[in-house]
Amino acid sequence: MKKEIKLWEQILSGMLIVTLILCLPFEAMAQYNINRSNLLESGSPLVLRLTENFKADNKADAGAINAVVDTDVYSADGTRILIKAGTPAFIEYSAESNGSWGKAGKICLTNASTKTIDNRRVSLRLSSCKNGGSKLGGVIALSVIFFPLGLISGCMKGSMPKIQQGTTFNATVMQDVAVE
Repeated sequence: MKKEIKLWEQILSGMLIVTLILCLPFEAMAQYNINRSNLLESGSPLVLRLTENFKADNKADAGAINAVVDTDVYSADGTRILIKAGTPAFIEYSAESNGSWGKAGKICLTNASTKTIDNRRVSLRLSSCKNGGSKLGGVIALSVIFFPLGLISGCMKGSMPKIQQGTTFNATVMQDVAVE
């Protein structure tokens, strides 16, 4: 009787071990997939579209430009929308002023932010610089043609760049964001 019980215990424990070995990876994969459907991964691409015309003042400055997310952004496994198209976004800019001798101004867009469907803030990275028009050629021409009076043309400033409404920029998510 004792041998039969031991044999039965061995068979039962062996079956449990085999069951655990076979079923645990599926459970872990299911948990992994559940988490990925709520995950906005770092490096996920995003397209931002400006909602206003923008022109910087003739001075060094920093601020934010209004934009919207242009297309839906999906979870890591592609099954769920985590940021809807049309969600407001803000693009941070820094401007270098235009200067004398026809130096053009410059605007650099480096960071942005938006929100997920559950109102979590998402930091975005983008890298785009726009240059205004340089008037260096005109300054040099006037200086040479009307020398020495043409040197006054050194006071001419270049222009600041303009960014039109509807302009799109590619951005990427800076860090993983878990969405509920």
